[in-house]
Amino acid sequence: MSQPLDTLASAGRVPDPEDRYLDGALETVGGYYDKATGRFTPMAAPSPAVPDMQSTSGRHRLQDLALLRDPATVEAILDNVKDAILTLDERGRVLGCNLAALRVFGYAPEEMERLSIEALLPYKTRPQAYLERLSRRADDTVFDLACHEVEARRRSGEQFKAELAVSRLALQGRALFVVCLRDITERYRAAQALKESEARYRALVEHATEVILVLDVDRGRFVDANDHAAAFFGLSREQLLALGPEQISAPLQADGLPSFGVERGYVSQALNGGSPAFEWLHCDAAGRTLPCEVRFTRLPSTRRRLIRASIIDISARKRDEMLACAERQVLELIAANVPLERTLAAICRGLEHLAPGVRCAAMLLSECHRRLRVGAAPGLSGALRTVLDQAELGLRAGSGAAAASMNRQVIVQDLETDMTWREFAPQAVSAGLRACCATPVRSAGQRLLGTLDVFFPEARAPRTGELDTLARFSQLAGIAIERRRDETALRESEARWRGLFEHVADGVYQTSPTGDIVAANPALVAMLGYDSEAELRAAGPTANFHVSAAERESASRLMARDGVLRNHEARLRRRDGSEIVVLEAGRAVHDAEGRLLHYEGTLTDITERKHAEQALFEEKERLLVTLRSIGDAVITTDAAGRVDELNPAAEELLGWEARAARGRPVEEVLTIVDAERRVLENPVSCCLNEGRKVSLPDGAVLIGRNGMDLNVRDSAAPIRDRQGHVIGAVMVFHDVSQEQRLQRELSYQASHDPLTGLINRVEFESRLSHALAEVRRDPERAHSLLYLDLDQFKVVNDTAGHAAGDQLLRQVTEVLLARVRGSDVLARIGGDEFALLLQDCAGSKALQVADDLREAVREHRFTWK
Repeated sequence: MSQPLDTLASAGRVPDPEDRYLDGALETVGGYYDKATGRFTPMAAPSPAVPDMQSTSGRHRLQDLALLRDPATVEAILDNVKDAILTLDERGRVLGCNLAALRVFGYAPEEMERLSIEALLPYKTRPQAYLERLSRRADDTVFDLACHEVEARRRSGEQFKAELAVSRLALQGRALFVVCLRDITERYRAAQALKESEARYRALVEHATEVILVLDVDRGRFVDANDHAAAFFGLSREQLLALGPEQISAPLQADGLPSFGVERGYVSQALNGGSPAFEWLHCDAAGRTLPCEVRFTRLPSTRRRLIRASIIDISARKRDEMLACAERQVLELIAANVPLERTLAAICRGLEHLAPGVRCAAMLLSECHRRLRVGAAPGLSGALRTVLDQAELGLRAGSGAAAASMNRQVIVQDLETDMTWREFAPQAVSAGLRACCATPVRSAGQRLLGTLDVFFPEARAPRTGELDTLARFSQLAGIAIERRRDETALRESEARWRGLFEHVADGVYQTSPTGDIVAANPALVAMLGYDSEAELRAAGPTANFHVSAAERESASRLMARDGVLRNHEARLRRRDGSEIVVLEAGRAVHDAEGRLLHYEGTLTDITERKHAEQALFEEKERLLVTLRSIGDAVITTDAAGRVDELNPAAEELLGWEARAARGRPVEEVLTIVDAERRVLENPVSCCLNEGRKVSLPDGAVLIGRNGMDLNVRDSAAPIRDRQGHVIGAVMVFHDVSQEQRLQRELSYQASHDPLTGLINRVEFESRLSHALAEVRRDPERAHSLLYLDLDQFKVVNDTAGHAAGDQLLRQVTEVLLARVRGSDVLARIGGDEFALLLQDCAGSKALQVADDLREAVREHRFTWK
């Protein structure tokens, strides 16, 4: 036997005499093995000496020992043991095992024989040292074994967790090791799963977003808490575990009852397996009341009644609920059309309820947009309301006036030091207010309506949540104010429409889709000859009033096609049977789904106008007939100078047809020049511009469209309406070419000698008078007068005849004309007498001219055949 095993054996405890029968059991186990060969054999127990016992108990023990010596009994005992039992020699080889060992390790009996412990229990040291170390774990006895967890290995190579107990004994001088092994794989897995579950639970608890507390119901104290719980209540974990529910609860709950002393049944429900969820008011270390949602769940425990409390802070949710409730109340007030001041007061109270300690004022912008007035301020003192009311917009009249002036939010963190409140700070501070935030109230179209001012009892800026709430309530205020203003405008508009409906001269109607009259104004009732609207409705559908079915069907088609009716003429029959002519404008009214609701429109009585139009038409026809019958050319234009009408005489002179000229500018149709072909101002345009009668100068020439020139004489006069306004012009002109030609001929004949073509005595005397007048005006000028008389002219007449005399006079005239200037005036003043006026010719020069003329006449030779 090796030294380590000997040392282990010597450390064994000597068995008590009372327990000697156990030694026999061990010897019986050892009898399974053959000492000489060490071969695995069936159980054949040796025969150790058994003490002789005379008592009854001794006999029973002897019987038991005899039973234990029976190999079949021992084998049955070992095979029914659930743990694996192996017997090893001192070198760690398997000497024997029970069936449980074969099942656990998966070996056949022949494979297990002489198998080393190394194959079953992997280790790094020698088998003998390993077994000795395990055997020393026994508490100084081979029977009081200590368990040890090891890694075992099956035949398949799978390693598993096992619980191992080893004892060393000496049997018949041989050192043996008895190994008891229990497969604890499932238990190990369960333990690992439990550990993992506990770790997961702890991780969930520590990382859960909600507050988690574990309450010992019997002690009334918390036994566990996560970090969120400590942070939520503002306490350390140790401080929290020293408390119970009463220390972290508000004195009163939301129902007004005390937190404790009232049976609510939440704990009982949880202990009975329920999971009650309820709302609860907690308090943190700072004394703040925190609304929470709590859920109880019972935790399994054999010794204590534990309840897990999951707590969620619902302050934000409660705030949102309160905000939604306040908004709903305000919207209900708006929908109920209550006075605006009441709605604004509800908005202020809602803000004050959501943020305890603050005060609110709703300010309205005046119609002049220069002042603010207090719309509602239920929480403000009378002194502060007075100074804020009718405050002028500006940067030093409070936050609201500044916000309205700049049309943006204004935040004042300290009213005493900020210049914005320089004038009103004493009243605000005396009311316990130290800060203010004013937000503009705007309409849906961003039109400024007023401000919503929130006052704080401490000098600070508003928090983010407060700003969000203020923004939402300012929108509500905008809705309320705009709604009220819209309603006011609607009422005023309705009043105006009603006044228009009642007093308008045109008839206004509303009919059903079937044509029944729904509404009619007094003008329509009177227009159709009825005494009341009820009588008119009782007369039946609108079809009964139409004289012509074709006109009614035409109106129906237009309305069905276009949905509107514009300037549709129709004849209607009045109550007395007379007919009127109306001008109808209407439309079809549909709902959002396109269903026809009704028709509405207006009727204008144009009967008198139609009569006037007919009379005017007839008069115009007569005028046109008259115009066409006039021999003079006539052009009419509108006020803009565009041609309205040409009569046939004008068409002939101008070369334009009336339909082609109609609508054209008169300058395009009528062109007039003077004798030198210079274009003259159009008389029609001049007449329209000056508003008076205009005539052409003498010698005006009309240039026709065909290029012909005509001497014309005209006059253009404005056409005026009853008010005297110029509405057009008329021009009358005629061709004076032949007339002027005749006038020229008569004038020539009256002033000229028909024989010689020279001017006669009358014309000469006229020109002589004109020359004398020039000399009187200008003495520097000098004219000369010559008188010529033919000698012996009578002889020619008497001897050759008057024809010869006439010829002589003509020849003498040619001689004289050839020797005078163009500016000189030569005249035959009678018979054979001539006179010559020399313009600007002095006396000496005139004598020379006279001599030249006399000499020329003397030298002239007259021949007559």
